[in-house]
Amino acid sequence: MTSDERPAGTTREIELLWGRRETPRRGPKPKLSRAAVVEAAVAVADAEGLDAVSMQRVARELGFTTMSLYRHVDSKEDLLVFMQDAAMSQHPAGPRDDGDWRAGTEEWCHGALAQYRRHPWAAYVPQSGPPSGPNGLRWMEAGLREIAASGLDAPESLQILLLLTYSLRDLFRMEQDIARAARERGVPLDNEGDEWVRGLRGVLDPEEYPTLLWTLDQGTFAEEPPGYREEDGAMGGLGFAIQRILDGVDAYVRSTGRDRAGD
Repeated sequence: MTSDERPAGTTREIELLWGRRETPRRGPKPKLSRAAVVEAAVAVADAEGLDAVSMQRVARELGFTTMSLYRHVDSKEDLLVFMQDAAMSQHPAGPRDDGDWRAGTEEWCHGALAQYRRHPWAAYVPQSGPPSGPNGLRWMEAGLREIAASGLDAPESLQILLLLTYSLRDLFRMEQDIARAARERGVPLDNEGDEWVRGLRGVLDPEEYPTLLWTLDQGTFAEEPPGYREEDGAMGGLGFAIQRILDGVDAYVRSTGRDRAGD
């Protein structure tokens, strides 16, 4: 295959992540491997964030020259592709014995969130499309399996999975950004919300912002929201949003007569 015939986009990513683009090498086994390069890059990102990852930095961590890395990974962009899939290496939960699709979907969401907590930088890797690697596709398979069990058809199940996936990622990023800003200002994270509320109360006109002030009066930004789980940190309130999305799915499949739970 010539350079002009090389597959582009996600097709190329699939071939990379599934080992279809590796060239067999003759001679003794090399001292460095693609797996070692990816593992070192993940360790750097876990410790210092995604911005700290470069081919030079990873090479230094491994004790090799930067050129040595290019024998295993063509570019930093390719390295990020491998890292993203590696960050999802922990397997999702298997099918539930009771067939409860709602409980299974919630379990999937909390599992996906746990992956981000282990590797926070993964939420900041640019997305070029759906998962292409074995780990990412394993999570996609598990999520679709649970959602489709509700009675939704394939396109509908995929749309709900995308809604949940991007909600988890974007809210996790918001949490991380708020925590980083608090650290940079030297303000304890627990006090960040209180200071924001106090600041707003001093500037908001009740006639122009009545609903926002009502929200503040309800303690929305100070109390643990519905669905809060301590192990989920500041994102615990997402449980309420997930429940309402699943309520919508439940109502829809019942209205169309496709509710599998009632079969």
